[in-house]
Amino acid sequence: MHLHPPPSPEPRPGPPGDPPREPASGPKSKIQVWLVRHGEVEQAFAEQAYGSRDVPLSSRGEEQTRAAAEALATAEIQRVVSSPLQRALRLGEAIASRSGAELRIDPRLGEIDRGEWQTLGRAEYLARWEEQAEEYWRDPARWCGHGGESEADLCTRTWAAFEEATEGVSRLVVAAHRNVVRSILAHALGLPYGQSHALSLDPGHGALLEGSESGWALIRFGAGPEAGP
Repeated sequence: MHLHPPPSPEPRPGPPGDPPREPASGPKSKIQVWLVRHGEVEQAFAEQAYGSRDVPLSSRGEEQTRAAAEALATAEIQRVVSSPLQRALRLGEAIASRSGAELRIDPRLGEIDRGEWQTLGRAEYLARWEEQAEEYWRDPARWCGHGGESEADLCTRTWAAFEEATEGVSRLVVAAHRNVVRSILAHALGLPYGQSHALSLDPGHGALLEGSESGWALIRFGAGPEAGP
């Protein structure tokens, strides 16, 4: 289940509320970055908008974590940077242990804060999105009707963490969350905030970004452990 805004109402009169963005500047030297979403969470939380809450993995999520670490074992990873939330940290620790890479933990890579909507069940969550959809699409970057973080807030902190993580290495893994990965990818590629919801990874899957002075390119998206590095 993907807990994100419904499609933009069509047609949208007036100036577009989700304008294009310029792609981010490329790194100083060539680098490959795997951005990997944590595995499946416990069923008790899976039907909630758990957001920035620290919820545990399910047994299947633990299996997905081990499989992802095994798949990246030969990718010559030099550094793993992880969210501190246990569902992502388990992934970061497993990849670092299997690859022998340095592990860093960065709170800026934690999942988006959904404010007062966190812990809502699926039906109530979607009902509130329906009520807020028009307002959201008028300004996806700054909307925060739930009292939590806006898309722009999320981008500011995650991109700062990402840029710092990429310094001094050529092979990196970011172990994080659906919205964190989405935000980083969208900023790197210059995708508008609202349209970035198309970049939705399944649990235990990843995306490969390649960067150079000429900019960032998305090499693979939605790759599971079976795809290898």
